[in-house]
Amino acid sequence: MLKMRAVITLLVLLLPMCGSLTLGTQTDLHTESQSTGAAAAAAAAEVSAQLDVSAELRELRDMVVEQRMTLTFTPDEQQNTKYLLNKIVGENDAVKQRLVASETKVEALERVNLAQEAEMTAVKTDVMNLIKEHAAQDAELTAVKTRLAASETEVVNLRKEAAAQTADLRSVTERVAVTETDMEHVQKDTAAQHTDLTTMKTEVEKLKLEQAAQEAELVVLKTRMDTGEAQVETRLSARETEVEKLKIEHAAQEAELTEVKTRVAVTETEVVNLEKEITEKPKVAFSAALTDSGYIKAGNTVLNLVFTKSITNVGQAYSNMTGFFTAPVKGAYYFRFTVSDVLFSTYMHISMYKNGVQVMQLYEYENGQYKYNYLSSGVTLQLEVGDDVNMRIPAGSRLYDDSYNRSTFSGFLLFTL
Repeated sequence: MLKMRAVITLLVLLLPMCGSLTLGTQTDLHTESQSTGAAAAAAAAEVSAQLDVSAELRELRDMVVEQRMTLTFTPDEQQNTKYLLNKIVGENDAVKQRLVASETKVEALERVNLAQEAEMTAVKTDVMNLIKEHAAQDAELTAVKTRLAASETEVVNLRKEAAAQTADLRSVTERVAVTETDMEHVQKDTAAQHTDLTTMKTEVEKLKLEQAAQEAELVVLKTRMDTGEAQVETRLSARETEVEKLKIEHAAQEAELTEVKTRVAVTETEVVNLEKEITEKPKVAFSAALTDSGYIKAGNTVLNLVFTKSITNVGQAYSNMTGFFTAPVKGAYYFRFTVSDVLFSTYMHISMYKNGVQVMQLYEYENGQYKYNYLSSGVTLQLEVGDDVNMRIPAGSRLYDDSYNRSTFSGFLLFTL
């Protein structure tokens, strides 16, 4: 872009000079040169910074130098030259202003450089078209050179005619020298501008490097972001898996809890039923001792034992008057007894009866020793309501009891049926 600005400036400076040096057809050449310069300026304004036109500039500059060295000016031409120089100075100032504006635009273009990346392809296509146009302009330039050669021939003829005007030419030469001095100043200004443009180009290259670094950093950040997103997705997937697992476990726990609740409800129902059964179940239990008076002896017949000392009689199912236990409810009952006697070469007998039928019988015999002997046993019986149980001893047998309750009869309800 900076090179193209320099090309535009030189074209603006050089093309009017070429037009002022010709007559007749030279005026046409000036018009065509201006048209060519305008077209070149318009084309150059659209070409990207990568187009290298330095070779064409050097060729044009060499041609101008050759023309300046070979041409001799008439007074009118000198006047035109001075006018053109003044015009060039004015245009140079305008170019400077445009250069400042261009620098501002360069800064703006740098800020939108990223957006222009996408447009580079189209611009490159335009550049190729401009290169083709430039080739056409080269052909036109060749024609201009041919016409310039003809103009040089005419200038030689004019030099012959102007031999008499040597004195005036000296004055003109001095004025031309002054003009050349002015041109040198202009060239110095142009060189300074070129230096500024070079500096700007350096800054642009620096900005491009910074942009490349930023793009590299952006790639790194994007990679890190992609990696972070992948890690987050992995963690999220793991969390989702864990959540699903927890949901399954929760569902299993809920099912188990439901089952436990059901079992608890059943258990509570059973407990209530048991409590109700226990509450409503008859409470039957008794225990009684035989007597405090010592020996109880049967005569010639079986003796129904009456355990007269009631120790416990819950439900009043045992009678300490008759010695019979009468079942108040249908159920299973457990009975136990222990009886005692002081034996010396004699027998001790005891029997249990249910509804007058003997259930069990035990006996003990002591030979030659005088001491307390005991018989003890127990049995579970299934009784209907009204069934009775009692203890008996056979004829001629005896038992012993005293305040120590050595002989007892006990029983209780296990459960109803």
